[in-house]
Amino acid sequence: MNINKKPLNAAIALALISMANSTLAAQEQSTKKEGLEVIQVTAQKRVQNLQELPTAVTVFNAQALADKGITDVEDLSVYTPNMQISETPGGSTGATIAIRGSVTINPAVTWEPTTGVYIDGVFVSKNVGGLFDVAAIERVEVLRGPQGTLYGKNTIGGALNIVTRKPSGEFTGEVRVGAGNYGMTDVYVTADSAQINDKLSFNFTANKKQRDGFYDNLSTSSDIDKFKELDSTSLRFGALYEHSDNLEFYYTYDSSNKKNTPPLGQVYIAGAMPEDTKDRQESAALDGAIFDRSKSSGHALTVTWQQSNNLTIKSITALREIDYDDGNDYDGADFLGFHTYRHVEHEQVSQELQFIIGDIDNLTYVAGLFYFKEESDVNNPYVLGFGTVNNYYGVESTSVAAYGNVEYRLSDKLMLAGGLRWTTEEKSFYIEHPDDFSFAYFFPLPYTTAGDTWNNTSAMASLNYELADNIHSYVKVSQGWKAGGFNGEAATQALAVKPYAPEEVIAYEWGLKSRWLDQRIQANIAVFYNDITNMQMSEYLGAYSDIQNVGSAKVAGLEFELVAALTDDLTLNFNYGLLDPKYDKFITYDVYTGVANDVTDSAEFPYSPKNKWSLGLNYISETALGEFSAGADYSFVDDHFAFHNQPSAQYTRIEKYNLLNARVSLKRIAGSDFSASIWGKNMTDEEYRINGVPLGDSSGVFIGGLNYYGDPVTYGAEITYSF
Repeated sequence: MNINKKPLNAAIALALISMANSTLAAQEQSTKKEGLEVIQVTAQKRVQNLQELPTAVTVFNAQALADKGITDVEDLSVYTPNMQISETPGGSTGATIAIRGSVTINPAVTWEPTTGVYIDGVFVSKNVGGLFDVAAIERVEVLRGPQGTLYGKNTIGGALNIVTRKPSGEFTGEVRVGAGNYGMTDVYVTADSAQINDKLSFNFTANKKQRDGFYDNLSTSSDIDKFKELDSTSLRFGALYEHSDNLEFYYTYDSSNKKNTPPLGQVYIAGAMPEDTKDRQESAALDGAIFDRSKSSGHALTVTWQQSNNLTIKSITALREIDYDDGNDYDGADFLGFHTYRHVEHEQVSQELQFIIGDIDNLTYVAGLFYFKEESDVNNPYVLGFGTVNNYYGVESTSVAAYGNVEYRLSDKLMLAGGLRWTTEEKSFYIEHPDDFSFAYFFPLPYTTAGDTWNNTSAMASLNYELADNIHSYVKVSQGWKAGGFNGEAATQALAVKPYAPEEVIAYEWGLKSRWLDQRIQANIAVFYNDITNMQMSEYLGAYSDIQNVGSAKVAGLEFELVAALTDDLTLNFNYGLLDPKYDKFITYDVYTGVANDVTDSAEFPYSPKNKWSLGLNYISETALGEFSAGADYSFVDDHFAFHNQPSAQYTRIEKYNLLNARVSLKRIAGSDFSASIWGKNMTDEEYRINGVPLGDSSGVFIGGLNYYGDPVTYGAEITYSF
């Protein structure tokens, strides 16, 4: 802990807080405005006013992403109620995404996500490879609650919808060069072509980020000197062919290449060390922490045909590939105790066909057909003091679905909506542990295969009523479904071939969306109650994990989002999330003996802080030197846990923390095409955990945790040239 930095950081923060934060997600305001802008979204497959949408959505447009310095997917959760995102434990290229208490904590490729991630309508099944390294983002939409009747993949938590920018058809571009502490450099280039023959246009974006590591590795046996070095390259190409007014073809290619080093795993031994979750170390000696690399790429072709004024047909065809490798140290010491290597190859293909019917006799209809296939292969050896335990597994999954969503206007003020989804999902699985280290309880597992198929029908119904001009209230009931599967980290053959069942949720939601005082204040509230059954939970056992359907739970919560134009130049935003989860029944079974263990009263909900809020201000004004903007936001995250089971939950618990971020910009300096910005994140240098893994002794009994911390204070400056 570097105490000497904190007075300086606090002074900078106080100077910037008076000029405070950019507004909540896509609420980007022009100067001298009459009120808040109307936010248009495509969360339901067609352009709609955010305030008339009968679901809880938070939106970030390109300018808001830039002004708030959102450069990674984790940054989104600061500004989104009841959404918690962190890196996967021991890595920096993957993300653990929790919405309303629904989360997949195990990063194994055999698991289904609870939150669906989409890039230009393409479902991304694995949250690895830097989602936000998909350059040229136009908008991000975060939908909370089940989304199966409108999206290709059925999910129980929500959806993260990333929309990239189409070619503009005009020769324009931007070059941005940035630098910061820890040797950070950031070079970003984007350009659009002029339209060729009034039909064809392109855009291209490239981004290169590098940064030294935050912490020193004192081990003389490791290949790395610093923890959490960053080396990221991303590319994106888009081509838009407008064949006619009614038919267009849109092709995109994106790639991301990360060559990072692992984060620092900080050892905590219960009873032998003080449990200070707020004391971040600046160095450690870990000989097994070596690399954290990922490569991802994607091709997508979207064909949109407006067959008539009331019917649009859209086809989305996509191929995505991911390769990632990590080599990490999970014994927390400078000797060979428990190291792991993981090499994953993943490929997915998808085809979605959407039919969008609009406004026929007060009826609006969206229907879709969805096909998805993925293959994943994993080589995941454990390197222990007595030898290497090889571990191979993989899965092939095929999903076919049909969905539909209908809205019918009963009157000028009342809208009734209903949706239905049918899904079938087939999985085939293999696993092999060829080595025999029975004396250390690592038993051989011969090459074994298994397979199963699951079917589901889910529904949604809602009523949306316009109480007054700019005030809408809705009630909604929806079902969500998460497919079953097989455990790629099973310890025995019997456990490997035994599938776990699908998880289901019935979600009840009431919401109010309103604007007041000549649209200068926007206040949205959502209250929800989720009834979850057949919960899929992963219990970390040391080397292997056990996955079971453990029971049922109820999750109640509240979300409040406020945006207010205090003056023509000053905007305030505030969001708050409340979560109250409770298990009805939580029974686990011993891996080897099968003995039941009722932990209903002691189990925790992972990544589910009870309270979470952020408060910010944003100031924009035209000056003689250009458009001046300044903003800061202050956020709070309550105590929560990374695991459900004890003592793992306690050994890796995350204590409440606050973060302060700020940014100051001057655009179009003196009428030129140059802009400049300075920014800071975690400006008070808050020391806080984000996740961890339990730490075992030589007998396999958990005695503490190997915990990972959020980034220290970072700051920098950037210059942008637009043409």
